[in-house]
Amino acid sequence: MFVKGSRFSAICIFFILSFFASGSLSEEAKPAYTAATMSDPQIPIGDLELLLKPLTKSELVVETEAWLELLKSKATEISTAEIEKRQKAREIEEKEEEIEEKLEKIEEQVEAEAAAPAESMEQLEKKIEAVAEAEEVIEKKAETIDQAESEVQEIAAESQTKLESKPEEELSSSEEDIKKKTEEVVEAQEKAKETVEQVAQSDMELDEKVKKIGEAEIEVQSKVKEHMLVTINKLREEQTGLIDRFNVVLSALELKGGEIEEYEKYVAAVSGVDMDIQDIKDVNAFRIIVWGWLKSTEGGLRWLKNITFFLLTLLAFYILAHVLGKITHKTVSASKKFSDLLKQFFVSLVRKLVMIIGIIVALSMLEIDIGPFVAGLGVAGFILGFALQGTLSNFASGLMILIYRPFDVGHFIEAAGIRGVVKSMSLVSTTVTTPDNQIVIVPNGELWGGVITNITGSNTRRVDLMFGISYTDDIAKASSILEDIVATHERILKDPEPVVKVHELADSSVNFVCRPWVKTVDYWDVYWDVTRTVKERFDAEGVSIPFPQSDVHLYKASNGSS
Repeated sequence: MFVKGSRFSAICIFFILSFFASGSLSEEAKPAYTAATMSDPQIPIGDLELLLKPLTKSELVVETEAWLELLKSKATEISTAEIEKRQKAREIEEKEEEIEEKLEKIEEQVEAEAAAPAESMEQLEKKIEAVAEAEEVIEKKAETIDQAESEVQEIAAESQTKLESKPEEELSSSEEDIKKKTEEVVEAQEKAKETVEQVAQSDMELDEKVKKIGEAEIEVQSKVKEHMLVTINKLREEQTGLIDRFNVVLSALELKGGEIEEYEKYVAAVSGVDMDIQDIKDVNAFRIIVWGWLKSTEGGLRWLKNITFFLLTLLAFYILAHVLGKITHKTVSASKKFSDLLKQFFVSLVRKLVMIIGIIVALSMLEIDIGPFVAGLGVAGFILGFALQGTLSNFASGLMILIYRPFDVGHFIEAAGIRGVVKSMSLVSTTVTTPDNQIVIVPNGELWGGVITNITGSNTRRVDLMFGISYTDDIAKASSILEDIVATHERILKDPEPVVKVHELADSSVNFVCRPWVKTVDYWDVYWDVTRTVKERFDAEGVSIPFPQSDVHLYKASNGSS
């Protein structure tokens, strides 16, 4: 039994080990993923997005690293070219200083000779020494120009190799600049050789010879430097294209849960145009860098296109906002359920929403990532909600006023201690014009939180008037006069009927109430007309309008002592 059990255990162990071994072998047999999208560094961005879409997170990491290597290699090329350009600039400065020193030395020697009355042996030896030194400088300059010829030939050959495969019409602006600068370098070298030959055969002064050969040498070196500058411009253009495609890869990796922060920092570090102080001082170099960037399809032309699309997008959405605003106005105007304030609110809301969307879309035209921008709006709204609690209260009150419509534009209201005509309303405040033409802006929270009296909210109003007659006058006659006045006035409504009644027996008069109904817009005209007419009719027909009076009775006190 023990032997059989041991065999069974051994068999189980064998199968378990075989299972794990097969698993590890299958993992080893599985081929590792190799980056494929970067085989063409100039692949159209749309095609790159389609190639990246089916890849998994781990595959996208491989693609990201491959594109990073391409970008790193291009950044290294740019850094190397920048170092060579700066070295060339330092060489030019050194040559200019060397020529100035030699010319100053020759001038000093000439002045000393002119000032001396006769040449001593020592002076003659110095002169011979100066002439020999100047001739040695000329020979060295000529040798330098000859040596520079190999560098010029190398530049020309490299340029021809890179550009000969493309037709003239397919060359980019940076490639055209390289071709042009290559021709200028070759031309400057040929002129320098001609200058050396002319100086060797001429009888001009030593200082003139040194100056001419030095200028020719500096001209060659300057053209070589300019060639380096346009080459750097092209490298930067290629780097920008790589960054665009690298950002597409990063976006795809981020969508599938990858970490891209480190890659983004690298892109930010290597992108942009760096200029040292020498480039800024050298006007020609500065012009080449700036003009090259402006003409580049990945630089100035690209941003010109982006800004143009940005402005066109804003203009399109501005027009769309006004069109949709008019459509909204016509739609809400067809319904009588909406107040003028609510209509204005809907129109303003539609226009502002369209413009906000337009601004966000326009920002995307400037290659701005609007994802963080939209998220930032949400966070900013949350923060502002706490900071502007009072304003939000007014905002909520404004919505309630728009919904329940206690008043409208043009209504005469009394609220929050203010009497006047409603001129306009926003979501946070209402503008009221008082009868003496003061403009008062009232927060909506104060309006909605108190009593609102809409004096002109109805189409008709009752005019409350009171007239008094003397106790000695005929009540029936006075009543008849008042009834006739309200019956014949053209602006007083027949329905509801006006009321004329004896109201009270006051201290000095018998008072009548006169209550005609009028259209709201005619209230004050009727009030003033009826008051004037009553006075005129009472005077004409002998009905007196008493005024308060008091009777004073004087009593003579008796003198008890008399």
